[in-house]
Amino acid sequence: MNGKFIVIEGIDNAGKGTQSTLLTQHLRENGLKVVLTKEPTNGILGGLSKAALNKEINISGRALQLLFCADRAHHIETEIEPMMSKGLTVICDRYFFSTLAYGFVSGINYKWLRSVNINFRKPDLGIYLDLDPKVSLSRMPKQDGIQLFDTIQKISKVRQAYISISKEFHLKKVDANGSVSEVSQKINKIVDKFLNINEKKSYAN
Repeated sequence: MNGKFIVIEGIDNAGKGTQSTLLTQHLRENGLKVVLTKEPTNGILGGLSKAALNKEINISGRALQLLFCADRAHHIETEIEPMMSKGLTVICDRYFFSTLAYGFVSGINYKWLRSVNINFRKPDLGIYLDLDPKVSLSRMPKQDGIQLFDTIQKISKVRQAYISISKEFHLKKVDANGSVSEVSQKINKIVDKFLNINEKKSYAN
């Protein structure tokens, strides 16, 4: 029996990494076998993507998006699908929805972006963490370098793109402006319902 594929999305500093980790812990505490992963990956292709985002290398917008897709294809083939085939639940911090949102705001044609991403495996459950762009900037570590999207105008546009994309792909929207605990509880409630965790507990009793 294959495992489930769960994706957590949102603008920068929405808490994707923290919430992905907390969700992984929550599901493990409920007896599930879970793998936590992320995009861009820590592989060679993911490293090149991160270097471009940090302005360490200079490549065109379309080339960057294709680099994300190459990293994703490798990620799916070597990690996501093999783990799911073993019955593990895979939680991924960012997926192709990030490519659609950030790529579109970068001026890349949305139809083209969609066409090169639409055939990737769809998540069984997608969660979009919705955050006020001002809160996003306030959460940014002061020592970090400025990335491509770290202005209030760009982050606001990315958020609007995410809202549209989340409706198109039926992502579950979660208000991420609250505390870490509050947001975690909202996510757990959605995932528990999706995986029938409470029902399984009652059956076990």
